[in-house]
Amino acid sequence: MTIEGAAALALVAAVLGGLVSLVSVWFTQRSAQRLRELELEHTERHRREDRDRDRQDRLLAERQAGYIRFSAAVRAVRDVLAACTYDLRRSGTLEDARRADLAERWNAFVVQHAEAHILVSDEVLEAVGRVNAAVRRIYGLVQRLDTGPRGPEITMEELQRRLDELWEPLEFLREAMRTDLGLAGPAGRDPA
Repeated sequence: MTIEGAAALALVAAVLGGLVSLVSVWFTQRSAQRLRELELEHTERHRREDRDRDRQDRLLAERQAGYIRFSAAVRAVRDVLAACTYDLRRSGTLEDARRADLAERWNAFVVQHAEAHILVSDEVLEAVGRVNAAVRRIYGLVQRLDTGPRGPEITMEELQRRLDELWEPLEFLREAMRTDLGLAGPAGRDPA
């Protein structure tokens, strides 16, 4: 081989070596960039998942608090409606203090019922409606027994019957809420 051939071969080898180095550097940089992109995508996906989980936890906590408020309002209005039966049996009318207490608890119930329509799950909405209907019938009967007008179906016996029948929708509501919150399975069975 001649000196010119050896020089040309050395030059070709140097050029090829340089190209291999450049291609190797490009592949390394590209791989590093792709790895960074994958890490960023992974980090962003975890952030989204964390935000979604936080949102779901917050909504569950809000729903649970709403269930507690609605349940407390229902029980408070039920208690005052039951107390009204004592006034009505004793004197045929409500005392002013009882009437004021009934108005206050009724207004709180109405507010909580309206809030429940926004907070509760679709599964619990039916139970809320059943309780609302039963409580409204009792409230209307108490109002008619207190101030009239009275008809043949407006009796103390009917009031007591409706109060006794309220337990079933209240139990249905409690079970629906507990099931929705994951605290009990269907029919009140604890989850496995």
